[in-house]
Amino acid sequence: MEQDELAKLYQAYGKGMILYAWSLTKQQSDAESLVSDAFYRLSLQKEAPREIKFWLFRVIKNNFIDQQRRKKRWQFSLLNQETKSLQQQPDERLMEQEQHQALYASIEKLTPPYKEVLIFFYFLEWSIQEISNFLNLSNGQTRTILYRGRKKLKEDLKND
Repeated sequence: MEQDELAKLYQAYGKGMILYAWSLTKQQSDAESLVSDAFYRLSLQKEAPREIKFWLFRVIKNNFIDQQRRKKRWQFSLLNQETKSLQQQPDERLMEQEQHQALYASIEKLTPPYKEVLIFFYFLEWSIQEISNFLNLSNGQTRTILYRGRKKLKEDLKND
C-alpha cells in the first residue's frame, strides 16, 4: 500500500483509532503504539482488506489482547477525558468533572461486550451496523447489548 493512501487513511481514522486504543490501554504511548502497529501491518498487505476501517480496529483489538495475554492479565479500561471549557466557572467544571468520572467509572465496571458497544456507539459515534460488522454480531444482537449496557449503566449510576 502506498504512503499517500496510508496518510489519507490515518487522517480519516487515526483519531478514532487512538481513542479506541486509549480506551483499551489507558496509556497514550501504548495507544499510539497499537495504532502505528496497525498501520504498519496494513502497509505490509499486498492487497487492501475489504473493509479497511474495521480491519484496522480489529488489528488494534487483537494486538491489545495479545499483549495482555503475554502479561497474563486482562484489563479493559476507558479513556479518562477531561472536559475543559473556558466559559464555565471553576465550580461548574468541578461538578462536570465529577459527573464524567462517575460515568467513566461506571462504564469501566461493565463487562467487555457492553463496554465496547457503549464506547463505539457514544464515543466513536459508530452506527449499529458498523458495530455489528466489527463485532461479528447481528444488528439485533448489537441493539440488545447496547440496551442492556445502558440499563446496567443507569442502575449503577442510580446506586451511586
